[in-house]
Amino acid sequence: MLRRFLFIAFLFLAHAGFAQQARTVSGIVKDTTGAALPGSTVKLIMANDSVTSVTNATGAFSFANIKATAFTLHITSIGFQGIRNQYNGGESALGTFTLKNESTLLGAVVVNAVIPVKIKGDTTEFSASAYKVRDGAPAEDMLRKLPGVDVDKSGNVTAQGKSVTKVRVNGKDFFGGDLKTATQNLPANIIQNMQLIDDYGDQANLTGVKTGEPEKILNITIRPDKNYGYFGQATLGDGSDAQNALVGNGEANRYVASGSLFSFNGDRQIAGLANFNNTNSSLFSFGSGGPRGGGPGGGGGRQGGANTTASSDGITIARSLGLNYRDQWGKKISAYGSYSFSDNTVNTLSSTTQTNISTTSPSVNSLSNNQTDGRINHRFNFNIEYKIDTMNYLKFIPSFSYAGVNTDLSQTSSLVRNGSVANDYSLLSTLNSSAPNVGGNVLYNHKFNNKGRNFSINASAGSTRLTQTQNPVYNYTAGTASAPLDQLISTRVKLDSVGTTLSYLEPLSKRSFLELNYAYHYAHTTSDKSTDTLTTAGTRNRYSLLSNDYEFNFITNRVGLNYRFIESKYNYTLGLAVQPSLLTGNSPSTRVNTRISTLNFAPTARFIYNASRSQSFSFNYNGASNQPTYSTLQPVIDFSNALYPTQGNADLKPEFNNNVSLRYNKFDFQSGNVFFTNLSFTKTDNKIVANTINYPTTYTPNSKLAGTILTQYLNADGFYSAQGGYSFAKPWQQRRYTLMFNGNVSYNNNISYISNVAPTTYAMTTQKNIGKSLTFTQGTKFRTDITDIIDAELNASYSITKTNNSLTQNNINNNFRTFALGLTGKNYFGPTWTLSYDFTRSMYYGYTGSTNPNILNTYIEKKFLKQNVGSLRLSAFDLFNQNTGFSNTATSSYVTETQSNRLGRYFLLTFTLRLQNFAGGKRPTPPRDGGGQPPFGGMGGLGSMN
Repeated sequence: MLRRFLFIAFLFLAHAGFAQQARTVSGIVKDTTGAALPGSTVKLIMANDSVTSVTNATGAFSFANIKATAFTLHITSIGFQGIRNQYNGGESALGTFTLKNESTLLGAVVVNAVIPVKIKGDTTEFSASAYKVRDGAPAEDMLRKLPGVDVDKSGNVTAQGKSVTKVRVNGKDFFGGDLKTATQNLPANIIQNMQLIDDYGDQANLTGVKTGEPEKILNITIRPDKNYGYFGQATLGDGSDAQNALVGNGEANRYVASGSLFSFNGDRQIAGLANFNNTNSSLFSFGSGGPRGGGPGGGGGRQGGANTTASSDGITIARSLGLNYRDQWGKKISAYGSYSFSDNTVNTLSSTTQTNISTTSPSVNSLSNNQTDGRINHRFNFNIEYKIDTMNYLKFIPSFSYAGVNTDLSQTSSLVRNGSVANDYSLLSTLNSSAPNVGGNVLYNHKFNNKGRNFSINASAGSTRLTQTQNPVYNYTAGTASAPLDQLISTRVKLDSVGTTLSYLEPLSKRSFLELNYAYHYAHTTSDKSTDTLTTAGTRNRYSLLSNDYEFNFITNRVGLNYRFIESKYNYTLGLAVQPSLLTGNSPSTRVNTRISTLNFAPTARFIYNASRSQSFSFNYNGASNQPTYSTLQPVIDFSNALYPTQGNADLKPEFNNNVSLRYNKFDFQSGNVFFTNLSFTKTDNKIVANTINYPTTYTPNSKLAGTILTQYLNADGFYSAQGGYSFAKPWQQRRYTLMFNGNVSYNNNISYISNVAPTTYAMTTQKNIGKSLTFTQGTKFRTDITDIIDAELNASYSITKTNNSLTQNNINNNFRTFALGLTGKNYFGPTWTLSYDFTRSMYYGYTGSTNPNILNTYIEKKFLKQNVGSLRLSAFDLFNQNTGFSNTATSSYVTETQSNRLGRYFLLTFTLRLQNFAGGKRPTPPRDGGGQPPFGGMGGLGSMN
């Protein structure tokens, strides 16, 4: 296998080196004032070929490997008259070209090349025409080609070192901002450009004063010529799970049925999606209730392609539906929103080894789980924007969501402490929970007649209810029975919150502004927890020690003053905020009363320097508090996990985070080289950390704690983390070939406390443990992208995760390494045949019992019918049947290693029908089929994507 892999790599590199040496043709483009014209299009036309370039920041251009002695040079730049010169003597240095201002309309200028990347402030824009994909491909395929962007096997997107958390289409949220819903279902060739934006929220976008930590979002802009028409696709597939069919175990049949419809009618845009499968693919992400990963069989252009390796743990049966709507209600009101639904069933088999850190009684816990989760999710959100007039703007956002979970768990556990078995049990547990959430947000902005003077208010309110019933039943075969053998735990949590932010902006000059802001937030939480135990007589009694009624309030007020200065190439914001906070709580049953007040000062500093259209530097500092959660405050012991009970601390203080980030981006117009780098640092005061208490098996003051490891919570200083990353891409031959390097490093200085209770005296000793964790990843990719011939990528990555604890133990393995090699691509044979392959070789070092899997997914596809609207695909997934999940978690209290089941080898045959009709900037006239009726419900005729 390795020889084949190296042979393929050799062919790639050999193909890239065929070019022969020749002279370099160069020159400089300027305007009539002598200023350079970066981004100008320069086309060199020879007898049988032509090449195109764009000028760099100094206006220079060059063409390497030119052998022709006679050629024509055509130079254009938007806003200037073009030049066309002929050369016959084999010239090299062409000197300076001066372009005159263009007095005619821009529409008369012919642009023969595009600028692939534009960088300005918080936005990096990629032109879709520079990153071409095959007809029918989803947006995700284009996203994979963008420099500085990484899309993993599950469809999660990382850009410039940060996770992309939200998606918009034409500046508006698409399916509530659900990223993979857009990237895996929108067709790529209706896209004009993709923008990666550091978003500070609606209020900041209106005022221009951006503070706090931004959210990385993706905005997809639709081509204007696709504004009227529709795109629809339906996929049906059936196959077999060869392994399960052979042994008669589990589901032997694999199936997928998906459909999508996108209708564009000017301002009105409607999208409908549906997906039913048992191949680990779900349309939507709902946090913990969302999909288990981007497996095969997704909607849109995915169809269960070879690039959709099931990298999620467990086997999922998914049922999903969704609708997205956007329209303009008159001249002043725009409305957009979505509804998403999923009903997923997930079965996960896993084995975990957890090594618990302790200087006196270290322990190793071996767990085996068989868990089935039934998850139902609803999500509805709507946006109404009302542009009252040129001075007033109003936005209203109502939202509703629901998460329901039904879990059946079968578990075996064995705890070995100091070389002997301290505890051994089996567990059967059921859990049922429901959590509806309703909320709303109102944003109002008013511009005054005095230019730059602005007032805005953003108010929000929300209410969440959690109702949960859990029934853990233990059967001990060794050691002391810590938790009650049969519990019925009922929990009811209610969280109500309101908040508002006010901002007033006053211009001091044409370039400077002063902003006064105020923010208020109030959250009220009540929790009723009742634990009933089963008696020998078969009745249930309330267990008072494990039951509690608790409520707490968290109130923050924040007053800030910011100064903003704007120049053509740079802008900065300096400010200071004062934030007092108050945490109050009481528990009648435990007689715990809490009242904690804190005062924090939060400076703000933000600086952006746009050196040119291709180069940007930014610096950002902010401070913000983080309130304790219900589970960290709840003072009653939770024994739902017998070996690892938890108990909150009602005296916790809020955390305060100090965040610093740096970013530098550069794009070279001439070479096409792209470079991104970022650094960030976070220091947390009053960090909420764990205090793990190891109890001996002979502990008698509370026999329920005997032999357990109790987790409590404390505040601690000294926590900090640092992250850094870079990405460099070098394309050549008009991006037919691209070499990319990317690396990331993170370092965490974690704090925890380890407590040990003496076996005889029961005296407790507590020690502070500092866990220094380092993670380093380096990756390399080589892409070749020749339109309608090959689109392939060779990649390699090496990752190290290492943790050192100040309380050391020789028996803890805290050094994990992963080396991965991959080859992913598609070969095209004419307009109708496609061969796809996705091979990954993973090598794990430091994992107990790990294997080094070879994962190969492949398919062959044939397009047919009129205009190739139909396709038949035969797919094979995990041909070597080695897909197994390995993961590790290293904290300053424990280290875990987990192996989980994943979707193994299976085969799938799918048929896809793709229908579309677009009519540019005018309404389409539907063509008629042979029977005189417009297909697809009268929405227009068949068409091919251009």
